Parts: sequence; structure tokens; C-alpha cells
Amino acid sequence: MKALSRLLLLATVSAAPEVFAVDFTKEVQPFLREKCFKCHSGPRAKNGVRFDDTATLAKFIGTHEDAKIIPGKPDESRIIFLASKRRDDPDAMPPTGRGEGLSPGELTLLRNWITEGAKLEGGEAAPAPAPTPDQPPKLLTWTNIEGRQLQAYFVRLDGSSVVLKTDERGEFPYPMSQLSADSRKQATDLAKAP
Repeated sequence: MKALSRLLLLATVSAAPEVFAVDFTKEVQPFLREKCFKCHSGPRAKNGVRFDDTATLAKFIGTHEDAKIIPGKPDESRIIFLASKRRDDPDAMPPTGRGEGLSPGELTLLRNWITEGAKLEGGEAAPAPAPTPDQPPKLLTWTNIEGRQLQAYFVRLDGSSVVLKTDERGEFPYPMSQLSADSRKQATDLAKAP
């Protein structure tokens, strides 16, 4: 069964198109406009959080006390906490009666955007340096968005892909957008490691 899962994951890797990092303006802001602007736009935005003004929104991105979005940490970001609540929860965002909540795909896209660093400008993810030679590589588990797993070594980030290595296949790129949030974070953390 493991061999079949590996083959399916590798087939997905081979067929996956070249992709770019999640673009806030083109991919995230449109569904926020549709579902969140009623309360979070203009000068009277609830709690001052404005999704229509990136300069104001930037004040709520970071690790400070007022942050609602913590780059690289979707599970610690207040926006994910509130958007993930059941629709009948009084704290759900958007509130019941104010419109439809985020779809599973929109929530995944929002999580991926935060995992990638919650950048407000678009474009390709920056390549990261390869691990230093004095650090022995570790065989890690990588999970794609369909839940399939692969054991592979991290090599580096390359644009919008993570380069992985297996003994059978050697090095190969895998689109970050096709990895689970945990595996994307794992790749990002490994790329940042000295």
C-alpha cells in the first residue's frame, strides 16, 4: 500500500504544473471582498481591520499583540480561528446573517497565503539557500493536499516549489501549492534554517 501511495504522489508531482505563490490581490482579496467587506472595509471597519486597504491590513500582520495574521503560522492566526468556526457559532466570521462563510477551498487558499508569509504583494516565492553541508539531511514525511505521504529529503526551495530528494528518484521539484499546510510550513522552516 505504501508503494502505491508513493507512486500516486510521484505521479502527481510529475503532472503538476509550475505554480506561483498565493497572490493576495488576485486570489485572496476577491473572496474577502465578497464575504468580508461588509464589516471590514472603509474607515468604520470593525476593530479597524480593513481588507480593502493593504496599508491598514499590514498593521495586523506580524507577531505583535494586535496581530490577526501571523506569517507562516495559520493555526495561530486569529483570522483562521474565526473563519474556521461553525456557521452557528456566535463568534464565526462572517457573522451569521452577514453572509456566507469561506468555502473549504477559500479557507485553504487563505491558510496557504499565511503559510507562505502573508505577503500583500504578488509574485513568485523567493528561492531559499540550500542547507549547509555540515548538517546531515533528515528523511522527512511530506503530505500533499490529498493526504498522500512521501518520505523524502529536503533539498531547497526553488521559486514556488520545494526540491525534494529520494533514493529512488533523485532530486525533483514539487509545487508548494500542492503540499498540505504542515508540509508547506516544514519546507519554509527548513529553508529559513541556518
